[in-house]
Amino acid sequence: MKARERIDKIMISCREKMQEEVSALLGKNLRLGDVQADVKTKEEFFEEPSGKTVLAHMQLQGDVEGTGAVLVSLKDAIRIGGSLIMLPDAELQSVIADENYTEELEDSYGEIANIICGSITSTLDEQYPKNLRVVRTEQEVIQPVKVDIASDQPFPDGHYYSCSIPMEMDNTKMGQLYLVFPAVSLGLIEENASAAVKESGAEAPETTPQQRRAPDSPQEQVSAASGEHIAADPVKARKDAVKRQKNISRLLKECFDKIGEEVGALIGNKLTVGKPEENLFTKEDLLDQLGGKQMMARMDVRGEGSGEAFMFAKVSAAAYLGGSLIMLPESELKETAANEELGEDAQDAYEEITNIIAGVFTAVFEEQHKKKIGFVKTAAEIVIPIKVDSESDETLPNQMYYLASGGMEFEGQDLGLLHVAFPASVLELEALAAKESSPDGTDNVFPAGQDGAAAEVAEHERTQGKAGPQNLEQAGVHPEGGSTADAVDILIFSDNDAESTNVGEALQQLGYTYKTLHFKSSVNDNLTGSVRLVFLIMKEISEQGFGVAIKISSAGRPLPLIAAGPAWTRTLVIKAVKYGADDILITPSAPEDIREKVEMNLSKIAA
Repeated sequence: MKARERIDKIMISCREKMQEEVSALLGKNLRLGDVQADVKTKEEFFEEPSGKTVLAHMQLQGDVEGTGAVLVSLKDAIRIGGSLIMLPDAELQSVIADENYTEELEDSYGEIANIICGSITSTLDEQYPKNLRVVRTEQEVIQPVKVDIASDQPFPDGHYYSCSIPMEMDNTKMGQLYLVFPAVSLGLIEENASAAVKESGAEAPETTPQQRRAPDSPQEQVSAASGEHIAADPVKARKDAVKRQKNISRLLKECFDKIGEEVGALIGNKLTVGKPEENLFTKEDLLDQLGGKQMMARMDVRGEGSGEAFMFAKVSAAAYLGGSLIMLPESELKETAANEELGEDAQDAYEEITNIIAGVFTAVFEEQHKKKIGFVKTAAEIVIPIKVDSESDETLPNQMYYLASGGMEFEGQDLGLLHVAFPASVLELEALAAKESSPDGTDNVFPAGQDGAAAEVAEHERTQGKAGPQNLEQAGVHPEGGSTADAVDILIFSDNDAESTNVGEALQQLGYTYKTLHFKSSVNDNLTGSVRLVFLIMKEISEQGFGVAIKISSAGRPLPLIAAGPAWTRTLVIKAVKYGADDILITPSAPEDIREKVEMNLSKIAA
């Protein structure tokens, strides 16, 4: 019998024995569901448990040695331990709600963990070919999201055989019981394969002193940002951000569920908030998401973060919720909501609701996010998104936002969407805007579906290994327009008229056609098939400019993007690369610098 098949069968038997022995000790019917087992890395495992968790360490002794663990949520540990010491039901529910894990409850749950380990040991004695005992040692309360994967706590990095088993006690559904065993010790994976986990991605290859020096020029800083000198590869940064996003999404889902519970309890009626839809937006795009007149609540970010988050709901929704809290008659409530009339008393009541919502986000993020972040509601005001200047810091800062939106329903009444916008930097999700690469690790220069003269140009440049206006002529697309009257070779998005004129004249001398556009111009409408390169010229390097970079890089045609501006710093260069820039140009620029940038970047896509 294969090692994996054997251990899977043993764990099914363990489940039955644990269920029987724990139920007998508790005097209550504990039901354990189907065992879901897999071999995972430490990092993969800790993506599963959420919230405060009690981890009881296990020591494997005998012919097989190693460390493992038994994990349940803190609430479940309290429920199990409290049942063992026969707490009255009302007291038990109160202790669970407060998550008050007293020393007595810790000792009683520890006894249950002993029973679990004893059940595993007795099953192994009967079915496992080697002498193996599982001994429960100390226990601790952990936050899975805050576990340092690279450390040896609560157990070393590597591969683990993990089992996830749903629990139910006396018809009360509980969370998962997790059992974790070292995969190498059980013969489920080779030792060198597990060791590779610690090496892959954890440490960069040995670098030379020249590579370790800080890059000086903007060009070197771009190279640094793409991974030649430092580990700031935008693709890797994006992958790391995607991992963080998974946890953020889980926290936001929990927040939205709790908002429904706590606001509903405050008002005394049922409120549900749907699963949040999430995305990264510039200020301009965020305002587009909001629609009509909104009640906006400001929330200061406290703790290990800084900035301001924003909560939006339709004025009619605010009127309905606030009016419900002050118990307006049903007819008046519906009339004021329909007319978007928010009286002083109803607004004060709604602001109390936003205080509750801010408290929900604080409780969840302080407890489960790797950084302790709190939110304090400071003010509320009515805004009309379409009238807010998207290019300035008016009303809310011009920066990248991570937006979560969920539908609200109150006693069967559709109240529209609740939007909560966080500064992307606070959640460390800015890198989600970075370009993605194709499976072979290169940018997909010529996307599927490209046709006509542009496809001929692309194929010609690819096969000839050249770039430049002479190739466009050979392909039948001329710099002056040729067979396509509106065709241009290069787009310039700019808020700096003087520099865009300077760049345009240099391009014209090189034989290229170009088109200058304002930052507010549509990217998709102007990114035609003939365009081979894009300049983004910023008068001052800003979030607004980076927002345009995101639109360009996510438009479906990954063309070389040259970001131009004054006073580049290493940090700004890395940020520009994250948002899609392929090269940096210092302004004011000289014709020879522009020529060099154009030729170098067009040669990249022809290579």
